[in-house]
Amino acid sequence: HLIMIGDHKQLPPKVEQYRLTAVSESGYRLDRSLFERLIEAGRSSATLNVQHRMRPSISELVRLQTYPSLLDHNAVREYPNVSGLIENLVFVDHNRPEDGAGSDESRTKSNSFEAELAVEVVRYLLLQGYGTKQIVVLTPYLGQLQRLISLIRTNLDEVTAIVSERDQNELEDLDDSGNLGSDPLNSNERGSATVRCSSVDNFQGEEADIIVVSLVRSNRRGNIGFLKERQRVNVLLSRARYGMVLLGSTRTLLMTEKGRLTWKPITDALSAKGRIKDGLPVVCQLHPDDAVSLHNPSDFRQFRPNGGCHRPCSFRLACGHACPLKCHPADASHIKSQKLCSEPCMRFPPDCEMNHSCPKLCREECGLCRAPVGPKRLEICGHDLQDVQCFELTDSEAV
Repeated sequence: HLIMIGDHKQLPPKVEQYRLTAVSESGYRLDRSLFERLIEAGRSSATLNVQHRMRPSISELVRLQTYPSLLDHNAVREYPNVSGLIENLVFVDHNRPEDGAGSDESRTKSNSFEAELAVEVVRYLLLQGYGTKQIVVLTPYLGQLQRLISLIRTNLDEVTAIVSERDQNELEDLDDSGNLGSDPLNSNERGSATVRCSSVDNFQGEEADIIVVSLVRSNRRGNIGFLKERQRVNVLLSRARYGMVLLGSTRTLLMTEKGRLTWKPITDALSAKGRIKDGLPVVCQLHPDDAVSLHNPSDFRQFRPNGGCHRPCSFRLACGHACPLKCHPADASHIKSQKLCSEPCMRFPPDCEMNHSCPKLCREECGLCRAPVGPKRLEICGHDLQDVQCFELTDSEAV
């Protein structure tokens, strides 16, 4: 007996030459697996029809396109809403052109606007209190993957980006062709917190609480490459548990017949629920009356600098000063905020017996008391020592 377990509606085997794939319509279809061939030949098969991963609003998309009989387990109906977002599922629609939109010379594709937007979405979610392990950024293209990695390492404090070994190998292969920079892909010099960035192909079988998807393609000809393949789209739509933010151009996706065949059911379902927006709708966790739509990467730091609204925090820190930050949902204990306090220090230096005020800022260590205490007569020689500092009074040897 032979028992085969798999899903022929996920990604097919990888074939190096495009003309040998089914999507090329050349007649070869070498990327069709034995599993798929047996099912198409009418061999008996059984399908698991209850999913335990996606919240219903997300599973609805894959149900429309790929798994019409898919049922939701009760557990996924109890998922918490994504903090800081008005919608758990949203498609941020834009028409910013992909890099090199007027030519097909590049082996891979990227979209600088989308990459910057995706990184700011990640930063915003981290400011809501999510851990770096809960968020994954997906994209179909290696060129965009490299751009995302670079931007995360440049624009996010105390966070770096990592990729899987398979993605790393493919990026290094592409680098050999001169298409990518030489930045070490899995270096972790800036901090221990890491956000996973991945190509869609190399994230099959994995999942995350929140997925940010950069679709990349935005051009006037409706060229969408990989994105017309239903199996690949099925994978990218079915990775998230709690929430998903899609970044892309619906105009480009729907411009051609093949594009519409794959994407129109998805965009129609999203549009019917009001989930296609021209910006990311966000709301302050602490002040729910403050909602705004963020359209550009710069909007995030302008309108949501610390993840919350523009109201001052005003929380009294352990030092007695008010928190210097704008509204911030994360760091409820204000440990990080205490380290940012720039008010004058109200403490006495620890070894000062004369209760001199510390001249430093609150966030700084007091250290030795250097307040001037005038001349001091040395007992050994009888001379007067000028410009004596307070800490020297307790250190006769130094004097």
